[in-house]
Amino acid sequence: MSNLNPAPIAIVGGGPGGLTLARLLEISGIGYVLFERDASSVPEPGYQGGTLDIHGKTGQEALRRAGLHAEFEKLARREATSLVVQDYLGNNHSKIDVERDAPEIDREQLRQILLDSLPAHRVQWGKSLCAVERGKPYKQPSAADIKLRFKDGSTETGFRLVVGADGGWSKLRKLITPAEPEYSGIVFIEGRLSVDNPQYDAALEMVGSGNSVAMGERSVLCVQQMSDRSYRVYMGIKGPQDLTRPGGDLDILKVNETRAALLAPSGFYGNWAPHLRAFVSDAEGPWRVWPWCRLNPHVLHQPIRGGSSTSDQGDHHWKHVPCVALMGDAAHLASPNGEGVNQAMYDALMLFERIMEELSDKPKGDFDQEADAEALDRAVTAYETEMLPRGHAHIENGLKVERTFFGQDAARNLSKEFKDM
Repeated sequence: MSNLNPAPIAIVGGGPGGLTLARLLEISGIGYVLFERDASSVPEPGYQGGTLDIHGKTGQEALRRAGLHAEFEKLARREATSLVVQDYLGNNHSKIDVERDAPEIDREQLRQILLDSLPAHRVQWGKSLCAVERGKPYKQPSAADIKLRFKDGSTETGFRLVVGADGGWSKLRKLITPAEPEYSGIVFIEGRLSVDNPQYDAALEMVGSGNSVAMGERSVLCVQQMSDRSYRVYMGIKGPQDLTRPGGDLDILKVNETRAALLAPSGFYGNWAPHLRAFVSDAEGPWRVWPWCRLNPHVLHQPIRGGSSTSDQGDHHWKHVPCVALMGDAAHLASPNGEGVNQAMYDALMLFERIMEELSDKPKGDFDQEADAEALDRAVTAYETEMLPRGHAHIENGLKVERTFFGQDAARNLSKEFKDM
């Protein structure tokens, strides 16, 4: 086909990865539309986005290429990279000044920088993807037959490329693998300390402008400062996922009862040092549950062409689908390890570069839809070749963090690891 204008690229998901790709396409004059499940750009009441460390060679590099690094630097907190480490009794206490190019920024601030760089008409709000359908495959690579179904009853189709940046429970991932995230056995409960909280001064003295972690065998406690000088409190525990669900022993809809259970003599913080227990005692609600889930790293192994997969995941291995790309948690959901957002933004940069390499060589003149689809599919193939081993390593690193955070000598081991770095 020729004499047609290019269809837009569809980006599903308006997190840092999806927004970064949108910005890169925007400044390059490539048409796109971004579908985001949030109702609007205004965060929902009770939004509990934390703070992120943005790394120089990945997240910051993507912002540089997107022309937004100067805006990032206006809000980046380079004084907030210190880490206080101690065990659950307050012993093995150390403050580590982490010397690396990874300043902190609130998640909400980063999101707004990216959103402000996009024309409003490029983002469609209230678009929560509920299903993806694909018609009879074309002989040539194409995304034109992919239909996106949203919870508001609308459907969208006819794109030149479909990019899934729709998070750990991605609907678009079902086109590539039936694999679902696995619960790690660790769940975090998030609260906060406002500036007038009884424990605010104690947090300021212990944590300052950075982060802290206290570690036990079956629970950890993290406290981190936000840009407004308030603190987030993260209570991490090892246990079944239904523990924190409605009706569970730690039902977070019943904050007072859950707090009492956590601090009871037999609770997760029952034998912790008084100064650490106090942060749990005064953590303000509403509390939010954050279960650590991740994909099995073997999912990101591509099978040998013409052979069978040797992965223990069977047919859950990664299958290349023409003109479909996954980014961020949709591609390589891992337990939190300080890299998640950075990897998502770097995915956006890598995919964008592969796209530009293919499109820049196209002859000028009439648009050829089939040639364009073939070019974009080559771009996705090249992107996956780099992304899959990197994503595999990212998930493995998250597994290492799970092992590091809990244990009798966890605080000592973590301090040594950072000092060695």
